[in-house]
Amino acid sequence: MYHKQHDLERMTLAQQTGRCKGPNLTHFELLASTKACDKICLLCVEEQGLVSVIDLEWMLEIATFRQQVLEATEHLGGIRMLPCLSVDPSWFREIQKDVTRLIEELRPSVVDESHPTYWVNPYGKAVQYSLFNSSGSTADTTIDTSRENKAFVSTEYASLYRFFSLFEQQVLTFRLNGMMPHSGLSPHEESIVDGEKIRLRFHLPVFTNEKASVALDQRRFWLQEGYVYYFNNGCVHAADNDGEVERYHLVWDQWLSDWAFDNLLDLTSPSTPDADLHKLSPAKVEELSRSEYRPMEEYVIGKPTGGVIKVSRQNRPKNE
Repeated sequence: MYHKQHDLERMTLAQQTGRCKGPNLTHFELLASTKACDKICLLCVEEQGLVSVIDLEWMLEIATFRQQVLEATEHLGGIRMLPCLSVDPSWFREIQKDVTRLIEELRPSVVDESHPTYWVNPYGKAVQYSLFNSSGSTADTTIDTSRENKAFVSTEYASLYRFFSLFEQQVLTFRLNGMMPHSGLSPHEESIVDGEKIRLRFHLPVFTNEKASVALDQRRFWLQEGYVYYFNNGCVHAADNDGEVERYHLVWDQWLSDWAFDNLLDLTSPSTPDADLHKLSPAKVEELSRSEYRPMEEYVIGKPTGGVIKVSRQNRPKNE
């Protein structure tokens, strides 16, 4: 999840300058005092039993987080995925009930040859419920990251709407993505940069199973129900549901901002969008970050202009 060489350089600097106080701090004191330490070395993080896949320093520096996101898009390590928040169990059960009812009552779009996202080469059957648009239809297939004239389309689903409303001033898109059994999306890469802005994607798995997974830059992850994850869709990524039941995720995009960083991404910050959303402990982040190798040698890249190119990791064009 991070570019280790950068951390090794910081580790050496911190040790040489004597500014790393990590060895004298407890597990949670280390989390709370990263700013005071100035530099927290990776060695101290590992020796204290903290999650080794996270560099605590970038959690306090939005510019460094941005850099790590962009490095991942160039296959240079960086941040592929980050578990961020847990949803209060009682609220999450109500969200599951709302999603079940929504699936029964409303119509999705099917990702087939006529769908604008068909370029990701789905197999089996994938569906999308658009929940934030200007038409009011969950079958809306408009690809639009502007916020103009958009609204949440199904306010009668109260627990789901409560969750959406926390991000209402931030979201660009908000949808429910479904994959039927033995279905998935083939490896692909998206553009997440617009001038100086970075588009972030988040997932909240609502229904999943042990054979449903996502892959980011040749690592396979199993996203768990009830947790919000940052998902770097600027990496080469894919999704597979090899299970016997349907898989549904709430998925939304928003720009990288101070609000997003403080409330979702900086796990040392106490801020969250709601009292029933909770930051995760280092041990929980490590547990949810379990992964294995998943090769993705050939994939497609979606261009900002709408074009698609097919590449392999060996001949990937520079600056694509």
